[in-house]
Amino acid sequence: MGEFQKLAKLSDLKEGEIFVAETRYHRVGLTRLGDEVCAFADLCTHDGEDISTGDLEGDVIVCPRHSAKFNIRTGKVLCMPAVEDLPVYKTRIVGDEVEVELED
Repeated sequence: MGEFQKLAKLSDLKEGEIFVAETRYHRVGLTRLGDEVCAFADLCTHDGEDISTGDLEGDVIVCPRHSAKFNIRTGKVLCMPAVEDLPVYKTRIVGDEVEVELED
């Protein structure tokens, strides 16, 4: 079990846009889906490159290089060439702070 880390303010997050937070070991993409905040590793499991520049279509992110698709709520792969799920993280909102549970 990881620890929750403050990565953004709720006001930084816009629906349909990806906010990228840098941590010591990870780049984390965050976005709002209605009242929900989703957090996911900013890497395509197919080639290890950043996925945050891809298109966000509701709760699906499309990799900008090879068009692999992932559900950002569950991390599930939806389209090849990726075969490994995208890491996703638990989030919580404390006041205006968005905290994400990460392993160090």
